[in-house]
Amino acid sequence: MKQFFFLIILYTTIFATDNSYEKGRILYIDKACSNCHGTNAEGSNIYPKLANRLKNLLTQKLQQFQEGKFDTQTQEIMFGFVKSLTKQDIDDLSTYLANYQKESEKKYKLDASLLGSVD
Repeated sequence: MKQFFFLIILYTTIFATDNSYEKGRILYIDKACSNCHGTNAEGSNIYPKLANRLKNLLTQKLQQFQEGKFDTQTQEIMFGFVKSLTKQDIDDLSTYLANYQKESEKKYKLDASLLGSVD
């Protein structure tokens, strides 16, 4: 009986995490995070990398931005992006970023034969 309850908790946790990851992915797109942090959350010379960072750190920073707490002037732009996020949104977004997995690059590659001959 204990094993049954353990399996239920395990499956619930797995599916909740997957759902949270997908919701976070959608939020990352909808909130235009990629405009500054990159399509793969890789960051740039001005904006930090977000992919595969600690979830607690990401959550804490998003909450601080919502409260209007910034370490630098550059961070102030974040207020406009995070002010409407709910606690669940922040959790989903930080779950996505902390567990980020790059989508397959083969997804958009075309077979050369589809393009026709270049002769």
